[in-house]
Amino acid sequence: MQTTLGYFLRMAVKLTGHQIEVVLSTLDGWIQAGAKIQRVYKFPDFIAAGMFVAGVNLEAEKMNHHPELWQSHRTVKIELTTHDVEGVSELDLRLAKKLDARARSLSEGN
Repeated sequence: MQTTLGYFLRMAVKLTGHQIEVVLSTLDGWIQAGAKIQRVYKFPDFIAAGMFVAGVNLEAEKMNHHPELWQSHRTVKIELTTHDVEGVSELDLRLAKKLDARARSLSEGN
């Protein structure tokens, strides 16, 4: 049985360098790194960083689009790419926006 999400994932389209630049100009802290986009987040402490990573895992699982990530104390580095298109797609940009919103919610009030 084919799901709508499964169909969409197969239909992901690789974005051009110019398209990526335009969208990254609207996102704070994200840069292009080869066939990926990446961002480093800093949190007040280890617990906040861990909560962010747990939220990333949940969001990525919902989208069936899994980032590469590293946590070192209060720092989290995220890299996004769409392996099926061997580059950056709209999926990566949507996930980046969701991760930024999640990071903001953990940083509010600090």
